Amino acid sequence: MPLLTIDDIEVNASEGMTILEAAQKAGIWIPTLCYYPKITPSDSCRMCVVEIEGVHRPMTSCNTIVRDGMRVRTDTPQVKNIREEVMKLVLMDHPLDCPICPAAGECEIQTLTYRLGIAGAEHLMERRSGSIVKNWPLIQYNPNLCITCLRCVKVCHEVIGAGALALQELGYNARINTRDGGVLKCDFCGECVEACPSGAMSYKDSKTWARSWELRKTPTICTLCSAGCRMEMNVKDDKIFRITTDPTSHNNGNLCVGGRFGYDLVHNKDRLVSPLIRREGAFRPVFWEEALSYVSEKFKKIIMESGPDSIAALASPRLTNEDCYAFQKFFRSVIGTNNIDSEARFSFLRVQRAMELTCGVKGTTNTLEELLKTEAVLVIGIDPVEETPALGWKIKIASRRYDSNVIVANSRQTSLDPFARTRLRIRPYSESELALGMMKIILDLDLWDRKFVRDRTTNFLPMKSLLDKIPLKGILKRTGLSAEELEEAARIFAEASTASIIFGGDVILQENGLQCVMNLVNLALLTGAMGRSNSGIYPIFEKGNIVGLCDMGVMPEYMPGYQDMAAVRDLFEKTWKAKLPYSKGKTATEIARGLESGEVRAIYIAGADPLTDYPNAGRWASALKKAELLVTQDMFMSPTAELAHCVFPVASFAEKEGTMTNIEHRVQRLAQVIPPLGPTMPDWSILEELAKTMGHSMGYFSASDVFREITHTVPLYKGISPQDLEGNGKILRPFSTSPERLFNEKSFSFAPVRTWEAPDKDAADYPFEMVVGRSMYHFGSTSTRSMNLLGLCPCGNVEINPDDASELGLKQGDLVEVMSPQGAFKAPAEISYKISRGLIFVPVNFPGLGVYRLFDENTNVCRVKLSAPGKTSYA
Repeated sequence: MPLLTIDDIEVNASEGMTILEAAQKAGIWIPTLCYYPKITPSDSCRMCVVEIEGVHRPMTSCNTIVRDGMRVRTDTPQVKNIREEVMKLVLMDHPLDCPICPAAGECEIQTLTYRLGIAGAEHLMERRSGSIVKNWPLIQYNPNLCITCLRCVKVCHEVIGAGALALQELGYNARINTRDGGVLKCDFCGECVEACPSGAMSYKDSKTWARSWELRKTPTICTLCSAGCRMEMNVKDDKIFRITTDPTSHNNGNLCVGGRFGYDLVHNKDRLVSPLIRREGAFRPVFWEEALSYVSEKFKKIIMESGPDSIAALASPRLTNEDCYAFQKFFRSVIGTNNIDSEARFSFLRVQRAMELTCGVKGTTNTLEELLKTEAVLVIGIDPVEETPALGWKIKIASRRYDSNVIVANSRQTSLDPFARTRLRIRPYSESELALGMMKIILDLDLWDRKFVRDRTTNFLPMKSLLDKIPLKGILKRTGLSAEELEEAARIFAEASTASIIFGGDVILQENGLQCVMNLVNLALLTGAMGRSNSGIYPIFEKGNIVGLCDMGVMPEYMPGYQDMAAVRDLFEKTWKAKLPYSKGKTATEIARGLESGEVRAIYIAGADPLTDYPNAGRWASALKKAELLVTQDMFMSPTAELAHCVFPVASFAEKEGTMTNIEHRVQRLAQVIPPLGPTMPDWSILEELAKTMGHSMGYFSASDVFREITHTVPLYKGISPQDLEGNGKILRPFSTSPERLFNEKSFSFAPVRTWEAPDKDAADYPFEMVVGRSMYHFGSTSTRSMNLLGLCPCGNVEINPDDASELGLKQGDLVEVMSPQGAFKAPAEISYKISRGLIFVPVNFPGLGVYRLFDENTNVCRVKLSAPGKTSYA
C-alpha cells in the first residue's frame, strides 16, 4: 500500500487510488467541479489541482495516481490562485440568480464560490439567454446555468448505459442535448439531475415547491422491484417532494425510474381513505368498528357452518415481512386454516423447488455486486434493464468496464443487446431447449468441468444418459438457432473462468418453467458455475418482497422459514398460544377451484389483484364472483376490490415501518416517512384489529413486535438485531469469503432432463403468439397510480413487427383487437422491430386491459389473433 504525505499528513492509500481519493479518505478537502465519484475523471475544470514535490507544474488530483513516498500540497498560493481563476471564469457568464435557482442551497458553484472567498465575477461577458428545454418528460434543462462539465453525459453513458445525452457544439455555444436532437427518450433514472453541479438539469416539479433546507430526508427502501434499492425520501409538511440517494448504499446511489419518480402514487387522489361495505350493490363508507365487526361476524358464521377450511386467503409480495407473517399467523391461529397462498405460486415457488432439488438454495446464489466480476453472463428470457434495472445496469458495466462476455437469449430485442457479445433470437418457450443444446455441445467439445462434476455433484451419468437421447437437430429446430450460433454461446459460457445465468419471467412463468429452471441449473453445474464467487444463478422476480413473503410462510405447505408443520408444531403453538390446523391447505389454483365448487365460501385478499396479476385471470373473475364473502385490503380500488363485499384501506409503503427481503436475501428496514393517510392502517395492524374483534388478539402493538417474533421462529432470521438493519441491512444467506462456497453439506445434484415443445393447438385460427411481461416504466399494477410514470407510459400497447402491421393495415397508435379462445382486449399498436414476425408483446401492468383473461394456463405465452380496424382476416 502506497504511503504518501498530503499537507504534512501521512496517508495510507490503496493501489490505483488517486490523490483526490486519498485526500478524501484522510478528510482533507480538495475542491472539485467536473469530478463526480460515479464516473471516470475528466480533469477538464482544473479545480482540483495540487502541487507534487518534484513535479514542475500543478497536477489534477482527480486522475493522478498516488505512488509511495509522494508529497502533495493542496493549499499553496499558486494552487489557490488557479482555483480562484477557474471559479471566476465559471462565473463570467453564469447567472447569479441564486434566490430563484432550482439548485439553491445545494449548488456546488454556490458552495465553491463562498468557500473560496470570491465576492463576485471579475471577468464579465454577455450572459447566455437560451430557452429552457421544457418539452422533456419529468426533467428540464436550462442551458444558461450549464457549465458543460459533462457529468450528466458521462453518468448517462458510463453508469446507466443509456447514452441518451451528448454535447452539442463547442465553446460559447456549447450545450447538452439529446443524441438525436429530439425529445429525451431514456431510462429516466434521474442520474443526470443528481450529477449536475449547477441546477442546469433539474426535475420539473419538486425543486420549485420546496428548498433543500426545508426538506427532511429519511432513509428507506424502494419497494417496487425485488432489488430493494436504498433511497431517501425528502418530505415537507407530510408530503414527499423528491427522492435522493446515498452514494454509499448497496445500489451505489443509483435509482431507476420507479424509485426516482414513482413516489407520487402515495399522494394519488384515488387512495382509499375509509373502510367500505357493499350495501344494495354499492359501496358505502363506514367506520373501522363496523367494517371489522361485519367481517368478523361473517367469518364466525361461515366457520360454524362449514368449518375453517371454507375460508381462504391470498397475499401480495408488496407486503412487508411483518405484514406477511401476521397474515399467515392470523389465518392459521385465528381462523384455523392453511388455505393461504400468493402469486409466488406461479413464479418464486417454481424456482425454489427446482433449485432445492439441484443446489439446495432458495433464490439467487450470489450477491448482485458479484456480477461485475463475472467473466460470462447468460441472460435468458428477461430484459433486466426493464424488470430489475439495478441488476441490468451492473451487467452493462460488467460488459463495458470489465469486459464481461454477455450472451443474450430472448424472443425479442432487449436493452442489453448492444452490450452483448452474442445475441440469440430464440423462439418463445424454447429457453429449456437452449440450455439442453448448450449442454450437449459443451459435452461434445469436452469443455465441461470434469473436476467440479466429479467432486461436487451427483446424478451426472443419469442426466447425461437422458441428454444423449435428445437429438441436437430437434433442439435447433425448436429454438430457431443455427448450430454455429449455439456453439458460439456454448464456448463463451464454458470457457469462462467465472459464469452466471440470469433468467426471468419468460422462463419462470412458462408452463414448462420448473423443468426449464432445472435445465439452467444443470448447465451451471456442468461448467462449474456454482458454489463459488462471481459464478451462480440469478432468478429475477418483479415485485419487491416476493422472497420475504415466502420466507414468512405465506403458502399452504410450509410454516415460516420453510419449516414442516409437524416438526415445528409445538414451537408455534407455544409461541402463538393457539392450536394449529392439521389440514393440508389449498394452493392458489386449488382455492380458485374451491370457490367454483362452493367448498371455499369466503376469501380474504391482502394487497393482491388476481384479476390483473394472476395467470388465467378470467377464471379468477368468475370464481371470485361466487364467493359469499370477499374481503380485500389495498391502497386503491383494484379490479378485484370492485368485486368485494368489504374493502379495508391500507397505509402506503411510505406510511408504515417494517422490513423487506430482496432477491439476494438482503433484509432491509422500511421506514415510516409520513403519517398514514386518514384512518388507513398498516396491513399487519388491520389483521391484528380483526383478530381482536374475533376475540383472539395476536399480541402485536407495533411492527417491531412482529419482527421480534420472526427472529424467534424463523431460523434464517434468528439473531438479527435492529442495528443489523441500519444502512444497507443484512444479507442472510451465509455467503462465505472463500472462493469455494458450499451452501450446505450435500453435493449439488443434476436433475433429469427432458425435451418439451409448446403445443400448437389453435395455431391455424390463432396464428400469433402473445408474449406478456412488464413495461419498462411500470412495476406491477401499483405504479400505474403514479402520474409521473403514467406520463412516460400511459397505457398498454400491442408491440408488433412492422411487416405484420403492414399486412394488417396497422399504423402506429391504431387500435388493435387481440383475441384468444378465452377473451379479448383492445389496445394501441406499437410498431417495432424489437419483436419478431408472428409474435406480439403486451405489458400486463395495466388493470384495464385484463391481459391475463386471454390465458387458460398458468403461463406467459398464448396464441391469439389480431383484428385491424375494418378487417376480419388475420395474418
